[in-house]
Amino acid sequence: MSFNSEYYVGDKDQRFVQTPYGTGLVTRIRPRVDPNIRPIQEIRLLEWEKAAKASQVQSKRATVLYSTAEYDSVPPKKGDDVITPYGRGTITEFVTVRLLNKGKVNPVTKQPIGEQVLTKFHVQINSWRLAGRSRVKCYLFSDQVKVVRKKTIMEMNAVERVDFAMKQKQGASRIFADKRYQEALNVYAGCIDAVRYIQHDTNNDNECRADLIDVMVTCSNNAATCCVQLQLWEEAFKFAKNALILLNALYDKRGAKIHGILNKDNGHCDAKMFGEWRVKSHIILARSLFEKDEYEVALQELKMAREHISYYVAGKGATSQNAPNYKLAKDSVSRMRNQEREIIKLKANITEKKKKLLKVEKARAQAMFKDVKSTKVPSPLKKQEKEPSSENQSSTVEAQSGKADTPKQLKKKVSFATNLEERHDIAAEEEEEEIEESEPWYEEHKEALILLGVGVITFASFALARRSKRM
Repeated sequence: MSFNSEYYVGDKDQRFVQTPYGTGLVTRIRPRVDPNIRPIQEIRLLEWEKAAKASQVQSKRATVLYSTAEYDSVPPKKGDDVITPYGRGTITEFVTVRLLNKGKVNPVTKQPIGEQVLTKFHVQINSWRLAGRSRVKCYLFSDQVKVVRKKTIMEMNAVERVDFAMKQKQGASRIFADKRYQEALNVYAGCIDAVRYIQHDTNNDNECRADLIDVMVTCSNNAATCCVQLQLWEEAFKFAKNALILLNALYDKRGAKIHGILNKDNGHCDAKMFGEWRVKSHIILARSLFEKDEYEVALQELKMAREHISYYVAGKGATSQNAPNYKLAKDSVSRMRNQEREIIKLKANITEKKKKLLKVEKARAQAMFKDVKSTKVPSPLKKQEKEPSSENQSSTVEAQSGKADTPKQLKKKVSFATNLEERHDIAAEEEEEEIEESEPWYEEHKEALILLGVGVITFASFALARRSKRM
């Protein structure tokens, strides 16, 4: 850090330094009041913070050091983020170098310097890169690198975010291979969130934009696959839909620069992007809709998937044999044939489930409403033919009038109503007619009831008169 500089790297990058009190992290550098006085650095003592948390000490002042001294950086290790004279990068490896100093003399001891052992670090620059995705790698000694804390997602630029997501995706693929689907889903979702809200500017090249689409599509489809394994159908639908939207937008822009970069540099042929990837999204959408009992929409998704497969299997989107990605296109077509078998199986399951549902609904409808054609309704003409004439009825009554002891026989009426409500109304009317036809019990004992009432009234009046006389 330059003493006379107006901008201090420590405020932004937060270096790890070695202090007399252990490892520290420079969190802030206060502005200088006097140009002749060194700026004050605010350093968090990490080892003291750890001890304070273990002892549950609430004071924060004991873990912060204010100093104007320039402390050395902690020893760099493989994988550390460092600041170099050429930008910010990551140490990929380090080697030991032996220097032979012939004829050189130590100015203090006046002794000749023979062999000097130094460590050289290989640093890959992350803050910028050359055209065509060419990465910059520097070979620096320890005095040229300073270890800093790793950036958070919000502090990364577009290139750093895409690189971070690429590395995370590779790790998630290994986790998915171990069938740890929930953990893989979390990593894939983290990759999507890392690059979702990238703000592009003039510094972002087309290679960065192409890598962004690559990460978003592959991570979305892979996350949807994890959701299928975990039976999270709503989340699977959202991830697959997101991937399909990006692929359709890229398909509309085919022939542009980003499409050419994905074909040439990323090694993604059209059969893979617009065939295999889109078919995978459609299949996941169909499975999600099938689980939500939306059979018609699921069949439409499968239909579109088969159209994509037919297009590339028929050779309409074929790549010439001399093209560099011809073998990739051939492998993608082979994988699409396997996807077609999966589509046929899923379609059969949807059709069978749909038939069962229709059968259940039909049985339910038959139970509620019987077929009208199966019910025989007598015509009025036949009814009049069966009813006897009034003369025949009178002769029948006269013939039966001599039989006083014959009990009265009630004929039960049969209703031919086609509706359930009409049947209930007819039954109610029949009950009312039966009640009207049957004589009530008090009509037969009417005279006895009158005599009983007169006797009760006479007895009550006699008792009241006798009591009044005694009073």
